[in-house]
Amino acid sequence: MPIIQCSEQKRQTLEEFYKSLIPDKVKSFADLGSPMLNVLKLINKTFKETTIYGLTSHATLLLLNMDSSLGPQYVAINGLETEPNGQRNEYYIEYLMTSDKQPWYNAKVKGGTTSLDELKRYIVIAMIESKGWTDSDELKKLYKELETKK
Repeated sequence: MPIIQCSEQKRQTLEEFYKSLIPDKVKSFADLGSPMLNVLKLINKTFKETTIYGLTSHATLLLLNMDSSLGPQYVAINGLETEPNGQRNEYYIEYLMTSDKQPWYNAKVKGGTTSLDELKRYIVIAMIESKGWTDSDELKKLYKELETKK
């Protein structure tokens, strides 16, 4: 199922928001929008059954398991174009550790990659490890597939 825009942010869709972060032809600032549009496509292509709500905070995409910003923000993703024309993008992801694994309150695991395939793997791991989508059979299957490819 496509990522669902959190109802608290109805001014524009997630796609519209990230398109607004693409600079005009004169590169006056970094392109944060194009890589994040890739992330949205990746999530929509990967998850056909799992309910994921998306909330933006500045350029960060927060993945939630409920339609509310007041719940846990389990996964956060950022993207940045580091070479012109999308020849190289960097993606950063972090997820909230479960309380039984946290060395301190609100501890998070962070990582980064330049590969969308690797980012897909990281998103699946982050969603599993954060335990935000424990009822998703699709997510469990995707995680099991990752484990068998090790």
